Amino acid sequence: MNMNKQIPILTPLRGFAALCVVFFHARLIFFVQWKDPVSEYTHFIENSYLWVDLFFVLSGFVMMHIYQQTFLQGISVAKWRHFMWLRFSRIYPLFLSTLLVLVLWESVKYFAAVGFYGGPLFEAWGVNGIPAFAGPFNSGDTLMANFLMLHAVVNLDLSWNISSWSLSVEWLCYMVFPLLIPMLSVRSRNSVWMPVVIICIWTGINKNHGSLDVTGDLYAFIRGLCGFAMGAWLRNVVLSLVVKKWFDNDAALLSVFLMSLWLMHLPKEGSHNVYVVLVFSLMVFIAAQQSERQTPVFKMMDNRVTRFLGDISYSVYLWHAVLLLVGVEVLNLIAPEALASWFTQTSWSAGMWGMAAFMAVTILISSLSYYGLERPAMKYLRKKFQTQRYEVSKAS
Repeated sequence: MNMNKQIPILTPLRGFAALCVVFFHARLIFFVQWKDPVSEYTHFIENSYLWVDLFFVLSGFVMMHIYQQTFLQGISVAKWRHFMWLRFSRIYPLFLSTLLVLVLWESVKYFAAVGFYGGPLFEAWGVNGIPAFAGPFNSGDTLMANFLMLHAVVNLDLSWNISSWSLSVEWLCYMVFPLLIPMLSVRSRNSVWMPVVIICIWTGINKNHGSLDVTGDLYAFIRGLCGFAMGAWLRNVVLSLVVKKWFDNDAALLSVFLMSLWLMHLPKEGSHNVYVVLVFSLMVFIAAQQSERQTPVFKMMDNRVTRFLGDISYSVYLWHAVLLLVGVEVLNLIAPEALASWFTQTSWSAGMWGMAAFMAVTILISSLSYYGLERPAMKYLRKKFQTQRYEVSKAS
């Protein structure tokens, strides 16, 4: 596999996963009246927190694909610092922007003496009305950990941008990744123990917590690191030409994708979550074996639309939580009767139109963010770093 070649399918997979996470969170706030009725037919949305594990596997695979040779040649402080700056420039500007929006809104609520509002479900839980900076997510005590992107391991509960716990975990995975490369680069047949250990850890977390839905404390980091390491390990699995041909076709690609959808449809009983992340890992591996072609299945999964959704997936992932948390409170302030009327709607058509509208707004905001903030900020920071390196080198 060419180290400089972009891998098809993986970017569209990231976009699809991000949209599924949007559905998972939206069902708790704007679409709570359809939460139980939908779960009577399918558990797909209820299980969609597991798409975050796909992100971890994807990230490990891609990081290994890009940086393996760099760190195999030797690990130094300069290399590690450069790698971390590249990752920082990629993830922190957007993360900080969404966090600041939430802090700004919480400040407005503080001075206006407005309490937390999260809709009927949060009302049933008895948390609506909690004062600003003391709510279930936007607590002042967790703010510093969020700014440092350490909130997933420092805090037990979700805080501020509720999606960003996985970003905190991934940031820590980046920190240790260069140190793990020598171990992860051992030939796959000599390191088969690694996926076995990862599966055992996943199984242990699932047994202790009833699922893999752990988003705080050390377990969150272990969950993310396992997925990251699995993806990195899979990057070095070498296939014979015959076996690769078995995977590089529409039948294999479609089969593993449908298998993952079917497992997501099933209730999370027993080791269900572990099976899902294993199939996700297999899906990433098989997707990475694909060569570009004009077949219907390939073009259905990898086209201009799906690649665009993959490109903006990071913005979708972070902004949708802001739109949910701030949006429901704004609507409750400016149009409480209309919002209360919405929560009485129970028809399927109303739910589908509502979700379509929310998804359209999310994609619009995310697109503007991607082109107007995410990419420009990354380019600026990376250019600034290169300029500083040049000046230091020249001065020495």
